[in-house]
Amino acid sequence: MRKPMTFTVAALAAALLAATPALAAGTVGDPAPAFSLQDLDGGSHSLADYRGKVVVLEWINPNCPFSDRHAREKTMTTLHHKYGDVVWLAINSTNPDSRDYLPPAKHAAWAEKRGIDYTILHDESGRVGKAYDAKTTPHMFIVEADGVIAYNGAIDDDPPGRKAEDARTNYVDDGLRAEQSGAPVSPTTTKPYGCSIKY
Repeated sequence: MRKPMTFTVAALAAALLAATPALAAGTVGDPAPAFSLQDLDGGSHSLADYRGKVVVLEWINPNCPFSDRHAREKTMTTLHHKYGDVVWLAINSTNPDSRDYLPPAKHAAWAEKRGIDYTILHDESGRVGKAYDAKTTPHMFIVEADGVIAYNGAIDDDPPGRKAEDARTNYVDDGLRAEQSGAPVSPTTTKPYGCSIKY
């Protein structure tokens, strides 16, 4: 005769925990997930390398019209130059099997054509993008000097790109200005827009 199945409280709790979706990563107020990725020239960059500095993370994809528009308009490049002490890292989490994927050499050629002079990292496995729950290109994060996420969301309030530049609210610009003056970042979270990341 088969014995009836029994569950201990611990086993039941473990089963329930396994069935519960993980909390979203990249949450404002939480430590930024650690990572180490290679740039377009094969050099290694770790988030830990920049501890003590404010870091901006920008998810990027040259084949996304939104990423390309901001590159043409110098949206990110201008901010990178405006806040010279801030580390700006772009991350491309496009799967190599996607038709949107650009190998590092072609990505570098695009960056040079667009005048992008900050570091671009490749996350071909998508591991880092998923750790941050990055959804779109662009999707922006501000990481404080102590490693805590201060902002998660869109670059600005103009997804179609129809507003004049001085009529847009640039959330990252506002956030970096607040960081610089010691004021709290506000807003801390907005809805990112752009192309979905091709994990």
